[in-house]
Amino acid sequence: MTLRRGLAASALVGALSLTGGLTSTASAASGISPGSGTSAASGALAASGGSGGSGGSSAGQTAAQSAAKAAAVVRAAGYTPISFGGYDAGNDLSVIIGLLSTSGDGHPQRAFLFHHATLVGYDAPQPSATVRWIWSTDRQVALQYDLYRPGDPMCCPSAGGATVRYAWNGSGVSRLDALPSAATSAATSRR
Repeated sequence: MTLRRGLAASALVGALSLTGGLTSTASAASGISPGSGTSAASGALAASGGSGGSGGSSAGQTAAQSAAKAAAVVRAAGYTPISFGGYDAGNDLSVIIGLLSTSGDGHPQRAFLFHHATLVGYDAPQPSATVRWIWSTDRQVALQYDLYRPGDPMCCPSAGGATVRYAWNGSGVSRLDALPSAATSAATSRR
């Protein structure tokens, strides 16, 4: 059910962005500087109307509006949303994957973690070369990181991947698995 709602919201947000529906939401959040942190992003969400829609909105419209507002938070941080598959405003923990907006090669990426449509943090202190949403429940999100050996070019990670789970603990996000190193000199890294 969560997956279907997330995919429906993703499709609706895509349609809204094609027709310019995100313009006013992104403008409302433009006061956030990249990397400004959780409180400013949460304030932008509140300023743009929170996560819900009007009382007469259908569930699909409300989900799309919530996803559009969350996407505006990601954009305001300097990232372009590239995956909404793990986003559900009704979940205790959900995720949107963003690509650095100035990227020319598809790297770096960052996972934006949300609690009921409010940004509560990132997956890691610094972005990763590639991060993908794998699965989620109401309280957990699993992400996969491509792993590189020191000599690997950015196009071609050769050390497989690592799955890291994140969980809502009632007041914040806890990482349940070890996060691979970001150091390019490590035997395997997420860069």
